[in-house]
Amino acid sequence: MPDSVTAPLLQLLGWLGWLVLLICTGRIILAAALLVVRSHRDESIEGLVGALLGGIIVGSAGLIAAALYAPV
Repeated sequence: MPDSVTAPLLQLLGWLGWLVLLICTGRIILAAALLVVRSHRDESIEGLVGALLGGIIVGSAGLIAAALYAPV
């Protein structure tokens, strides 16, 4: 595809990746606060694990997309 098409798409993907990582970071902080408040329950751990998994998925998706897009 021409560079005039892929450049805006890659920039949009970059911004969306940063936005999702920012949301995941906020969610980790919120889950940590809930873990402190509700330390005797198991449900606060689920929020922390979900936020960490979301960050891992976004990070690996960016790496996979970069590997697939890499010019030969």
